[in-house]
Amino acid sequence: MKKIFTLLFCVVAMGFAANASELPLVDKCINVLLGVEQPTAIMAANLDANGDGVINIADVTTLIDMALLAQQQQAPAQQQAGEIDVQAIINDMLDDEPPTPVITDVTDGIDHNIKLKK
Repeated sequence: MKKIFTLLFCVVAMGFAANASELPLVDKCINVLLGVEQPTAIMAANLDANGDGVINIADVTTLIDMALLAQQQQAPAQQQAGEIDVQAIINDMLDDEPPTPVITDVTDGIDHNIKLKK
């Protein structure tokens, strides 16, 4: 009978563990700093983002910087102020509805954007 209850308990515990959401590293690092959770050796190695051997606020800022950099790299490039949307001109050429721009409009737009970036 003990084995059945132990087995049922393990199944329920595994179900709760499977439904628990995994916290991001930044949240884990903050929890460790606040004393909410104690890091394991592997977790401590992951949370020590700057590699100084101590988990402190510098690690939190490093992890936030890394997350922001990853998010920035995933975001599409935004159009700068004054930049001509060359792709919109090309799409307008391809839809065959008047007024239809010509290829020189595309090259002029590209030249304009290149001059802005210099």
